[in-house]
Amino acid sequence: MQGNNCGHDPDKPRWFEPPKQHTRPKIISKAIAEIRRYYRAPVATIPSLNLANGSERQQRSERREACLAVLSCLLHYLDLVSLRVGIPQNDTSFQGISMPFIAEKSGLSLRRAERAAADLVRAGLITVHPLCQKLTDTAYKGYAAIRTISAKLFALLGMSARLRHERERATARQRKRNRKHEQKQAAKISLVADMIANQANIFDPTESAAMSAIRKLKSILSDSDP
Repeated sequence: MQGNNCGHDPDKPRWFEPPKQHTRPKIISKAIAEIRRYYRAPVATIPSLNLANGSERQQRSERREACLAVLSCLLHYLDLVSLRVGIPQNDTSFQGISMPFIAEKSGLSLRRAERAAADLVRAGLITVHPLCQKLTDTAYKGYAAIRTISAKLFALLGMSARLRHERERATARQRKRNRKHEQKQAAKISLVADMIANQANIFDPTESAAMSAIRKLKSILSDSDP
């Protein structure tokens, strides 16, 4: 009999399969490929993960498979600038990914993915920052937690220098995107201000506090343009 009731086959581990046509930086693909060495050589590759269950015995193969699936998924959705895991939004904000999402993308049951994630936390490879919004004194609304991956993982893989280089490049790309977003927002506000000013001239051509405020707003927007 091979594996157990989770469908695990020790000789044929199931690896994380990234979504099709979802291109990521090469350093991410390289890291995902490198951590797979942990399955065959856990002590030599990521010793802290092998000890995460509190035992001196080698981590069971199905647990190693699950940990690698979850860690690979987190790496795939890693933001190189901040080392946070999630999906950047069009408004430049950042959205974490939920455990059900991680489990689905990793090809695991939710419970198995949660156990693997807990092992990764204990091993010092990831940190978890829960997020919630206070609705009333007794009610809160939860959001997908923000997870971060330790730069030490890349050090273990011999990729520290490459990580620094790629983070610098990613930071430059992010700054460029942010500038474009700010320019678009400023253009929208400026157009609205023009519309208000034009309407004010039509209905009341006299000088007013509102017109003065609009001119000041446009001046600020012009000065803020790069």
